[in-house]
Amino acid sequence: MPERLAAFLGLHRDDIDRIEVLAYEPMSGGYSRSMASARIRYRSGGITLEETIVLRGDPPPGHAMIETDRDHEWMVLEALTELGAIPIPPARHYDSTGEHLGTKAIVMDHVEGGSLQSLLDDVDDYGEHPTRLAQLWGDVHAITPDQLPSAMPHPMSWDDHVDGLIEMWRTVETRSVNSDPVARYIAAWLAANKPPPLPLRLTHGDPQAPNVMIDSNGKYLLVDWEFAAIGDPREDLGWYNIYSSAAGPNLYTLDPEPFLAAYRRSTGFSEAAVNQWTVGYFTILAGIKIGATINEQLDRFAMGENSGVMTAFQVGSLCYGHEQNLAAIVGLQAALNSQGATS
Repeated sequence: MPERLAAFLGLHRDDIDRIEVLAYEPMSGGYSRSMASARIRYRSGGITLEETIVLRGDPPPGHAMIETDRDHEWMVLEALTELGAIPIPPARHYDSTGEHLGTKAIVMDHVEGGSLQSLLDDVDDYGEHPTRLAQLWGDVHAITPDQLPSAMPHPMSWDDHVDGLIEMWRTVETRSVNSDPVARYIAAWLAANKPPPLPLRLTHGDPQAPNVMIDSNGKYLLVDWEFAAIGDPREDLGWYNIYSSAAGPNLYTLDPEPFLAAYRRSTGFSEAAVNQWTVGYFTILAGIKIGATINEQLDRFAMGENSGVMTAFQVGSLCYGHEQNLAAIVGLQAALNSQGATS
């Protein structure tokens, strides 16, 4: 790999020469992708320089917990790097065929620092992190569809998009090797209780503390954009709530109202559209986007087409998700009933 990487960089950077890869090591993280870091040395303008880069690629066929598209991820990262409106490690190069690096792989800048998750695990006082995180999600949701590549799927309308997510709850069950009446029940409840719409915006798709890096200056940078899409911004709030409730701390449920107030200030969205009830609704709705992919891989595992250990582990996630969704519906319906009784 060091020789292959040096040759690949030589093809893409005409501003440098004498490229050497001093170190190449697999990285932890990148839950569904293969990650590696490389320390490179090169000459530029007569000066010898060193830097660290990160490679993000596909694991061997049949070993991925979740199958996603590197072409899509590169398209998003390239656009966001050029736009410069969201703090991300800049994306630099892409091996679109795997010819040079052995698999489709994205090359990006390395972040000197750790994840927000590791920081939160080591402290008792979360300080300004809840507000900063709410503002980060707001920065993402300020990106409008016209700022994104035309090749990204653009929903025709909010109703079409949300109805499509609700329909996914039904199709996941009908296409699966298993019968799942819980999925049918969830779909029916979601369809009967849609919240006020919001403008469609960029969504990260997997917002969670492990995907927020903190550099040596304390700056947040958001990574792992494989699920990025155009959708309702509250999908990200819902998914953050799902993930962080299972693998805390959850900076939203710690004190929801200040968190949502900071998010509304960042986005300009109204309290009627962004509140604890609507976050609860999208906590249920948003889970299907990744849940559908997990369910598909579990089906493949059951049929002997996927041998990944992490795939088998997701059986527990599916059961836990159903339990939490049913409990959430009970609470949300009670809030609706109470509102109806007092109106």
